[in-house]
Amino acid sequence: MRHLNWGIIGAARIAKSFVKGLQTIDSATALAVGSRSLEKARGFAAENKIERAYGSYEEVLRDKEVNAVYIGLPNSMHAEWSIKAANAGKHILCEKPAVSNAAEMERVLKAVKKNDVFFIEAFMYRCHPQWQQVRQIIDSGVIGDVRVLHAAFAFNMGDKTEDVRLSNPLAGGGLMDVGCYCVSFCRLIAQEEPLECSATAVIGPRSRVDELGSAVLKFPSGIVASCIFGIECHVPIAAQIYGSKGHIIVTTPWFPSDDNATIIVTAEGKTETFSIKTGRNLYASEALTVAEYVDKRQAPAMSWDDSLGQARTLDALRTSMGLHWDFEKKSKRGKGQ
Repeated sequence: MRHLNWGIIGAARIAKSFVKGLQTIDSATALAVGSRSLEKARGFAAENKIERAYGSYEEVLRDKEVNAVYIGLPNSMHAEWSIKAANAGKHILCEKPAVSNAAEMERVLKAVKKNDVFFIEAFMYRCHPQWQQVRQIIDSGVIGDVRVLHAAFAFNMGDKTEDVRLSNPLAGGGLMDVGCYCVSFCRLIAQEEPLECSATAVIGPRSRVDELGSAVLKFPSGIVASCIFGIECHVPIAAQIYGSKGHIIVTTPWFPSDDNATIIVTAEGKTETFSIKTGRNLYASEALTVAEYVDKRQAPAMSWDDSLGQARTLDALRTSMGLHWDFEKKSKRGKGQ
């Protein structure tokens, strides 16, 4: 497994969590961090024992000893800096959602292929082995044919008007922040792209993003799925798979750890519980996935086609709920002039 020197683009809280996980494995070094503020970068570097601090993202990309970058910026900036990182020859782990829309994903993948670099969208939950166990259970036929999926991920962040998640220009909202997990789960289990997508949401008058909503997906195989998501409501987390003979409940789908990664299978009047332990931090598993597959340029946990399908599904759901980004409207006006 190749050792990677990581550059951190953005000094947000999520980046700190990734670095903490990164520092628990031998195949990685958190070498540099870049922020728009040199003072903030230095503070982040000192707190997290990172050798180099830069007052711009560009400087991280110019550092010749940085092999890979973690991009933890607001959603609207993901595509821009993924493309810049690819052009700089850096391998890329981009925080989810990797792009604001499918057109951006197509541009990112074009740059990734042109520059022959690794790229993965950071759905870290996919790097936990509990999902391999779920697939084995489904493939065993114990719950019969999968018929219905249900996923929920919502929390109440309160009136944080300055938060990037409550910003239309930054491509925020519940679907992009947490609903994307639900959509990703449904696509993962169905193993195909939905034929039909519909969603409804409450669009905040001030934020102009979806603050809570629900979605329904129908897949070619006949599987139907429902999703509940939001950033201004509390809903218990759920990831449930219903088959013709039984069902599976994944108790902690999005942030599994050694203490809570439990799968409950009920079929033919019997219930069996599986506990999956890895002995490591979930962010560490994500970094190890990059190190393991970097030479192949993409990882099975979240392939390039998977990310493109994810982006297209999110686009369809946003269109259904009537949510568009300000920069998308400007782009359309520009084409019509």
